[in-house]
Amino acid sequence: MKQLLKYLAFCTIAVLLNSCNDSESDLLEAKVYFESKEHTIEVLDDKPIIYELQSRVSSACSSPVEVCYSIAGQNVVNEYNKKYGTNYEMLNAANVKLGSNTTSIPSGTIYSEKVPIEFSNLGNIEEGKSYLLPVCIQSSSIPAIAGTDILYFVITKPVQIKKAAQFQSNHIKIPLASGTIYKSVTYEALIYINQLLSNNTIMGNEGILILRIGDTALPDGHNDWIQIAGTKQYHSTQAFETGKWYHVAFTYDQPSGKTVLYINGSKAAESTWDTPSFDLASEGSGGFFIGKVAGFMWGERPFYGYMSEVRLWNVARTENQIKQNMLNVDPNSDGLAAYYKLNGTDQFESGGTCYVKDASPNGMDGLANGGGSALNIIDLETPIAIK
Repeated sequence: MKQLLKYLAFCTIAVLLNSCNDSESDLLEAKVYFESKEHTIEVLDDKPIIYELQSRVSSACSSPVEVCYSIAGQNVVNEYNKKYGTNYEMLNAANVKLGSNTTSIPSGTIYSEKVPIEFSNLGNIEEGKSYLLPVCIQSSSIPAIAGTDILYFVITKPVQIKKAAQFQSNHIKIPLASGTIYKSVTYEALIYINQLLSNNTIMGNEGILILRIGDTALPDGHNDWIQIAGTKQYHSTQAFETGKWYHVAFTYDQPSGKTVLYINGSKAAESTWDTPSFDLASEGSGGFFIGKVAGFMWGERPFYGYMSEVRLWNVARTENQIKQNMLNVDPNSDGLAAYYKLNGTDQFESGGTCYVKDASPNGMDGLANGGGSALNIIDLETPIAIK
């Protein structure tokens, strides 16, 4: 019996040692991969764009390593969108040309010879839209490192916003129907501050849910911090500067209760609330406004500066969605309740009343300055850029 136990123990140790050796060997094995996982290409004109592909091995090999490149299919784009919460379309592979499908990594080195990849017919790229092209790597002699065996090209054509609405104690009232209850919500806007007062209203319903810059009456209040206020409130501690464009957003997700303030597509502050819903159409403080709370008994709290791309959603947008669509968004996007581009093409007069057209299909045209006068639209010296 003792001999049998000794034999079994010896076999177990031998198996474990062999397993360790296999694991160590696997770690030391040379593998091929891309150093960069993603590369963004901005299309500024119709000219073809050339990028040089280069792969590498984790350790130098004693003989050359042959490497093959190929363009992946729609299923890889779908997997990417699902994983990262994006909605990229696949770039038409017919507009992409690989200089060669193969290259090699010379013996004793770790980098491959470069292969050009050319993107053409870029005049067909839609402004404000993002496309994805996945390029895969493999080798017949060594394995690829999973997760870095695909290089994703994100191709975008920047939106050129060259006009914006001026706010100098001006406002837009949004005609939310009585009883409009929001469980989840997102506020978004591009803002440029000329002057900071104590309360600088961006959008919302005072006393219910309002997004603004500053409130010096609050504990630790600053007139240059972004905050959300109403039935609940909190703020970021990042100071805003005058004379600069920002993208600001607030999201509330129900039933999780998670709420986030974003500045330029990045989280600036977050909290968790237990609020079941918000009556954004409440007329208790006058209703839902952009730019100032017109007629509010304790002061209208105007914003002084410029605004563009103001949006109201009945869903909590993700961080990726916010970051990708700061300058533009599809008007038919799920959950988009109201959308005011404020670029000068969306104002009109009807029956002597001035309106700002809702770019979403929902038809919530806003009343400009209570319907009495149109907003002043200014020409920008340079297109809006968020950095």
